[in-house]
Amino acid sequence: MTINTENSSDNNSNNDNYARINLNGPACPFLAEGWCSIQKKLGEEYLSIMCSMYPRVMNVVDDTLQRSLDLSCPEAARVVLLDPEPMRFDEEEGAARDPRLGNLSILSTTDETSPKPYRHFREIRAFVIWLLQYRAYPLWNRLAILASLCDQLQQLTETGQQAQTPEVLKAYRDGVERGLFDQPLQSHRPQHVKQLELVLELIVGRISSDFTAPRLRDCYQKFMDSMAWTADVSMEELGRRYAAAHAQYFLPFLNRHQYLLENYLVSYVHRTLFPLGAQESSHGLSIHRVANTVRDQYLLMMAYFGIVQTLLIGKAAFHKERFGTSEAIQVIQSFTKAFEHSPTYGSRSLEVLRNKGVTNCVMLALLLLN
Repeated sequence: MTINTENSSDNNSNNDNYARINLNGPACPFLAEGWCSIQKKLGEEYLSIMCSMYPRVMNVVDDTLQRSLDLSCPEAARVVLLDPEPMRFDEEEGAARDPRLGNLSILSTTDETSPKPYRHFREIRAFVIWLLQYRAYPLWNRLAILASLCDQLQQLTETGQQAQTPEVLKAYRDGVERGLFDQPLQSHRPQHVKQLELVLELIVGRISSDFTAPRLRDCYQKFMDSMAWTADVSMEELGRRYAAAHAQYFLPFLNRHQYLLENYLVSYVHRTLFPLGAQESSHGLSIHRVANTVRDQYLLMMAYFGIVQTLLIGKAAFHKERFGTSEAIQVIQSFTKAFEHSPTYGSRSLEVLRNKGVTNCVMLALLLLN
């Protein structure tokens, strides 16, 4: 442990900025038999800000504190993902703010300096969550419609027409409820080979960059084993095996548990302030630092979704009929920890998409959706 003695005279050294723990590996040195020895011996009040707040995610929208859960925590992932009912958000008067809130992302709907339609943030996010939970459409249809909306919001931002945002949202809601998007979406055909080429590049870019926990590596290895992926297998053959695994093992699971991926996406939207992002954050890993446009917010979310989907298909093919919610939770929890917690991966994934010629949200949605 390194004691913070820098600038102690100007109060930079305090109860929340007292010491820095030097790690000798990926695990916290205070863990003993899988449990926190600090909390066990001294109590919760002695935990650091990070440990006392995790897995809670805190955002401030105007004067309202919004709380979410980080799905890298296995128990949080189970609580959030396994509820078959559409996710709802409680609004209530709470106690005075805990002074140890830790990292905060802040969004102000009165911001007049940004070209993004922050003053319409509440209407935009309410529509996005409504759309993602509109179960009359399969999930991939909802994501394609959301892609179209994000492209249009980006265009409004670039042309200075943010005032039209409410009318655009109303038109999209009317179109969804009247089934006006059915015809264009029916012509979609999965592009399994191109999809795999992109997603595998995204996955390898993370695994090869820095430390990756064994649980995530195990998920990736099971994908390779289930696809019988060797050096002499062509991408066309791999695409056929992937399509067969999706149809035979993953789709039956998804038909029974469609809410699971829906809950993942709604949770992501809520905790990241999607699709506008925060204006500022004390959190060094906040995605608004790398995805600062509506388009990039969608592209990053869909890159994450594509990786999760691919790993789930591989794991389903590995376990076959034994594939269930516990295996799905393991994939999403380990993915979140490895990818969303990486301080550099978000910008690298957006660079991969640019290099692949992905220039808008609809393009990526149709490429990644089965």
